[in-house]
Amino acid sequence: MRLHLRRYIRLLRIGLHLICVIPVGLLAAASRRPERWSQLWFGGLLNILNVQLRVQGSPGPACSLVAGNHVSWLDIAVLVTAKPVIFVSKAEVRGWPIIGWLARAGDTQFIERGAHGTQDLNDDLTRLLGQNRAVAIFPEGTTTRGPGVKRFQPRLFAGAINAQVPVQPFALRYRETSVAYVDDDTLGDNLWNLLAEPVIYAELHFGPPIPPGQHRKHLARRTQDWAEQALALPPTWPAPATTAPPERRLMGAKTPSRVTMRR
Repeated sequence: MRLHLRRYIRLLRIGLHLICVIPVGLLAAASRRPERWSQLWFGGLLNILNVQLRVQGSPGPACSLVAGNHVSWLDIAVLVTAKPVIFVSKAEVRGWPIIGWLARAGDTQFIERGAHGTQDLNDDLTRLLGQNRAVAIFPEGTTTRGPGVKRFQPRLFAGAINAQVPVQPFALRYRETSVAYVDDDTLGDNLWNLLAEPVIYAELHFGPPIPPGQHRKHLARRTQDWAEQALALPPTWPAPATTAPPERRLMGAKTPSRVTMRR
């Protein structure tokens, strides 16, 4: 009974929060730094889901290519809450209801299939990085359950080399396994599972900036090595309660929100 009540109360709060997308999106579209408005909205979403976020390391320079592992759609909210960034996302997100509109208002760059699409995207990344802005990429190209990472694809690291800005590596993980957005999971099913979680613990590690150099494969390898080392460290969150886990089904649940900065 308590689990269902938690779900529906949070669902109501999310519905009210979605109404704020309209003014936030309009303000973002009119702003020279729309990512700061995205930071505000996604921070509110983490609060509703009761995400307890611990940030270790410094978010680094304002102008950088931010790159790390990918677990869930929730990564976007976690990362932009800790550091205002512009995201690179798969093209399908552009068509998502509400979230897609907010992504476009926040200057999200979308990956189109094919070599020509990658070249156009790298040109856009070079331009944005040249404007002293931070752009975030997920170079695995897909989400994973962790705890390890897949190969970091070098192609999107070309933007950092072209603009001669550093790469800011990050590593992200969650205590609650329901956060992973993988396989045949849908956004609605995944969110329904998250709504049932009393709390979601997340850890975000920022590494030291890596100079761009001249070779994107070398840059991708160094970034991947750092992320693997960070994820190999023991987590700092408390052990999960020994109570029975919430039921999982199509539309079944989990939740996340506070940020603790650690150096």
